[in-house]
Amino acid sequence: MAPPPQSLDHLILFLPLNPITTLPQIPSSLTSSFTLTPGGHHADGATSNTLILLADGCYIELISFCNPSLAEGHWWGPDANFTGWKDWCLTNTLPANESQKLVAGSHADPIRGGRQRPDGVKVEWDVTFPHGDRGGQGSRGRLPFFCHDVTPREVRVPVDAEKTTHACGALGVKEINVIVDGFELFPDTCDEYVKILGEPESKEKGLRFRLDRVKKVEGVDFGGAEVVLRYPGNEEHRKLVAKTGSWFGDVVLFGKAGPGKEQGLRERLDTAEGEDGVGGLWIEYV
Repeated sequence: MAPPPQSLDHLILFLPLNPITTLPQIPSSLTSSFTLTPGGHHADGATSNTLILLADGCYIELISFCNPSLAEGHWWGPDANFTGWKDWCLTNTLPANESQKLVAGSHADPIRGGRQRPDGVKVEWDVTFPHGDRGGQGSRGRLPFFCHDVTPREVRVPVDAEKTTHACGALGVKEINVIVDGFELFPDTCDEYVKILGEPESKEKGLRFRLDRVKKVEGVDFGGAEVVLRYPGNEEHRKLVAKTGSWFGDVVLFGKAGPGKEQGLRERLDTAEGEDGVGGLWIEYV
């Protein structure tokens, strides 16, 4: 049975905690490039977030451990001080339990999650995590998880023209990269991607799997985001995968080309003077 069309729901980017607000401390490189939407504190009391909403319906979740003592046993742990890309999430039109049946070999049963927005509105969803201890902690970033809304999606992702208008011009996600090492881990990961995403669309510079978009973007005629799966290509990549065997990052957004932003130009957004970056956030003008 062919997998259902999968859309990129959101991306998880960990940032340091602001101890005063107990929300993520967002670097100037991101505050100058994006419109930020308040998130809130998750129901489990472990994490808090702020959102970057995109016109294609995807969003970047800027997140921190607001209770570091809970990081060890958390699916995004064990390091409470980790900074960088941690995870990526898919969604589809199936009910959560039906979606899980198609990925039962790699993913556990759906569980209920939620948080309360700053305006008091309760948000609920079902998430389907990879198999493994602590919510599949060891697979996060290498394998995606799934999110299916219980409350209406617009409650969790309140997209509108104001929230999705960004100084950098970002409209959606063009590409995400997953680097996997090892003679067994890479083939196993490839097999799981085929089960979840279907056959790769291209094998140019890695295996390229095409996703759908939650929302169409006016004036954009190419498909949804690409997931690029590849082996380490250089010494820097080998350092990134040395600890866990895999690494997820170098997220590429897209914006429309125009004056001063010629088609094909790619710029890095997660670095500014005095900042080291958070794992690669780029924009390409199309």
